[in-house]
Amino acid sequence: MPASGRQIVTALLQSQQDLVTPAQAKAAGAHSTTLPRLAKEGFLETVEPGVYGPPGVPYTWERRLLAANLRAGPLARTSHLGALRLLGVETYEAVPPEISVASKRTFHQEGVIVHQSRDLQYVPSVLVDGIPCTPPRRLAVDLGAVLGETAYTTAMRALRRDHGVTWKQLGAILELHSKRGRNGCGALRRHLERYAGVQGIPDSTLEQLFLDDLLDAGFPVPVCQYEVPGPGGLTYRIDFAYPGVLVAVEVDGPHHRLDPVRARDRRRDAFLRSLGWEVLRFDKEVVSYAPGGALLLVRRTLEARGGWG
Repeated sequence: MPASGRQIVTALLQSQQDLVTPAQAKAAGAHSTTLPRLAKEGFLETVEPGVYGPPGVPYTWERRLLAANLRAGPLARTSHLGALRLLGVETYEAVPPEISVASKRTFHQEGVIVHQSRDLQYVPSVLVDGIPCTPPRRLAVDLGAVLGETAYTTAMRALRRDHGVTWKQLGAILELHSKRGRNGCGALRRHLERYAGVQGIPDSTLEQLFLDDLLDAGFPVPVCQYEVPGPGGLTYRIDFAYPGVLVAVEVDGPHHRLDPVRARDRRRDAFLRSLGWEVLRFDKEVVSYAPGGALLLVRRTLEARGGWG
């Protein structure tokens, strides 16, 4: 038995933040009069012009975002800081809904930031919770146009760590969009030049800060989050490792001062040393405010083990 118009609309609502458009309903097999009829019956209400949803559903940030995308056309997608928030990357709560639309597409929705783009068709959007979103690899260009260097580096680290963005993908995105003069390509190019030779991804902002110190001081490039098999099937991850000379550098946030964590760190360090590793630990205050002494100790340790020059 064919699905009724209400059943078709209900399925669409469930898949995309309790929102639906007449074009979507028609494409799914409903009659062109279905949404107005369901609105007249009280099953739906107009959320934005041309966008319907059930009465009484809270108009959340996500629903506002999807409504803007639905109204703005098939190529529209969440972008810039809006995409960063949608992808679950930590940002500030006041980020407004933000979308990109096709070039020369005039669109306005109150409270929504709208960008025009000439190249949306080259990198198709992805769906996140039913909402069209700029793919993480392309987001590297968008963010370069709106973030300062420190915030951009933090966002890129999260995209690489949590969303699997690779250096190869970033290189391809840079090549594609730099030919079209996209804003943000300069930031991506500088990021690639600085970090593309680094193996692994720093796991925290504190680690990123110390990695920058190492690079700026001309140190050999370490491996970030290097894994060493431990006893009983454990795996130990070293913040910064020089595996060729068995030098491990750890930068410790405040939680490392807790007694259980201290005890765990001692056991871990003892195991690494039993394998021949030299383990150096520096706390947050040293890394943040006086890294010179830490860098000197790392250099002397590398020199002593033949890992310098």
